[in-house]
Amino acid sequence: MRQAIVYTETMIHSAPEQFAAEAPYQIALVTFEDQSRLLVRISGQRVQIGDTVREIESSLTYPIFEVLS
Repeated sequence: MRQAIVYTETMIHSAPEQFAAEAPYQIALVTFEDQSRLLVRISGQRVQIGDTVREIESSLTYPIFEVLS
């Protein structure tokens, strides 16, 4: 799976209707090695700017990443 670096992140407390039951949750803008960026959902431990994350699931709605420990 892909790895990336967290460029910025935020916690969603007031989510759109289709994700309201999942709030609060974290999303992050991540940067890949080729300098492209993608908005992803974070699972598990909260990430910070500069953390390395890896993809654990790819869905049609959004890819899910977790911190690389």
